[in-house]
Amino acid sequence: MTNDTPNDATNNAPDDVPDDASNGEHAGPPLRIADSPQRVAGMRVPEGWRLPGKPADLGEAAEDAWRQTGFLCGQELRLIEAGLDLQARLAASGYQPSARSMTMAAFASLWSRAFLCTSDAVALVRRGGYQSALPLVRQAVEFVGAQRGIGDEMDEWRRFTHEAYGRHAETRSTEVGLGNYFSGESIAGDQHLRLIYKAASDLGRPNLGPTALFAAAEANHTRYPLIFADQAFHLGWAQVILGWALRVNAAQMHLALHLGQHFPASDDVRAQAAEHVRAVESLLAAPDRGRLEEWVDEHGRRRHLLVEFKRRPGDASQRVLL
Repeated sequence: MTNDTPNDATNNAPDDVPDDASNGEHAGPPLRIADSPQRVAGMRVPEGWRLPGKPADLGEAAEDAWRQTGFLCGQELRLIEAGLDLQARLAASGYQPSARSMTMAAFASLWSRAFLCTSDAVALVRRGGYQSALPLVRQAVEFVGAQRGIGDEMDEWRRFTHEAYGRHAETRSTEVGLGNYFSGESIAGDQHLRLIYKAASDLGRPNLGPTALFAAAEANHTRYPLIFADQAFHLGWAQVILGWALRVNAAQMHLALHLGQHFPASDDVRAQAAEHVRAVESLLAAPDRGRLEEWVDEHGRRRHLLVEFKRRPGDASQRVLL
């Protein structure tokens, strides 16, 4: 990165370091990057959270999807809204003087993005935008995974904060930089997040199987009834994706509770968060819910199996293998 006044936080070794320290013979641990030069100058967090309301100009199919989702998936929606409300209260505790630091800001910045991705994905599900919600679910998983990873790799954040916000003379701009970061290990290490991430990725891409499911939901070996821009209510997709939102919500809550040093919420809020996670687990354990499971075939390939999958409550449940 080019700055008018470079500030290389990683090149601060004293002049009298022996030559063999640079050729791999130095036995000590690597030097920790200096603390971030910024300070947290204010932190605005919503006092609570409610899911977005119904848009005024929905089409007929989306209007019906909104109504049926509220009626048939009301418990999921209430739990998601309550979880986001609790998350906002947990996050706000990070601005207490004892916790207010750039380390807290690293977690809160990624958390903020996971939070909005989850809320926005749910809003799309409520209006029948199932396939449009998938990239947001995938992003939410990435942001939760990044929070887990950055705790062990805080030097990545510190390096970014030292290098960012310099002046780039050639383009006459402020150079923030990309700050590449992704914690695949954190996602892979959680059985629920790993499944959601892989499935949301495969379903959200132009793979032909998911494309057929979204564009011709009633297709079979002899018929392909195409519905262009389908927004009709589908109970199976609603339960699968709202279930994923609940899983991400619970994972974020669990992470926040383990970051008490940076988010010192009251005992009452922490108890409510723990109870919320238990309620999520109870709901998702219901055997008649539409869900996606992992199935490993004889070649060791991990495949997606949709279980208890149906468009309307009275339809026969299907099992769909992708």
